[in-house]
Amino acid sequence: MRPDPQTRALWELFSDPMDPDDALRYVADMLAGMDVRHDLGDDHRLVGTLCPDVKLTLERPAPDVVTAVTRSADLLRAGRGLLLHLVDRVEIRDAATAWTGRGNTVTARTDRVDVDALLIRPDGCVARALPTGQDLDATTLVRALDTCFGQPA
Repeated sequence: MRPDPQTRALWELFSDPMDPDDALRYVADMLAGMDVRHDLGDDHRLVGTLCPDVKLTLERPAPDVVTAVTRSADLLRAGRGLLLHLVDRVEIRDAATAWTGRGNTVTARTDRVDVDALLIRPDGCVARALPTGQDLDATTLVRALDTCFGQPA
């Protein structure tokens, strides 16, 4: 913010590499903590990271979710865990039924094509991801729901 020759030289040095959107996103993600990955025992690239903010079209919102929500970050504002179905698979919904009062379950569409569902902790960290087309291991999902949200009521 200083208007001196040294600051101007630094500005010129960093302004060119910061022009591309990828470079800006990279730096912004580092500042926001998006580059941190916690070991949660799953090697999917999203597990253990903060949930990326993606555009959504709600199809089956939870009762307490405002239907005007259009981004994944909006779903996390309530401070509750979230099971986000990006493909409406009945077996996922059925496996999570017992935890309905503990977190939100929302079905939505997005342009993201690498996962069918995400289990997101209240702090925004992805606890589990179901890759597109992969069979659901209900035992693993139930264990993850139990870890994130506690025993069902």
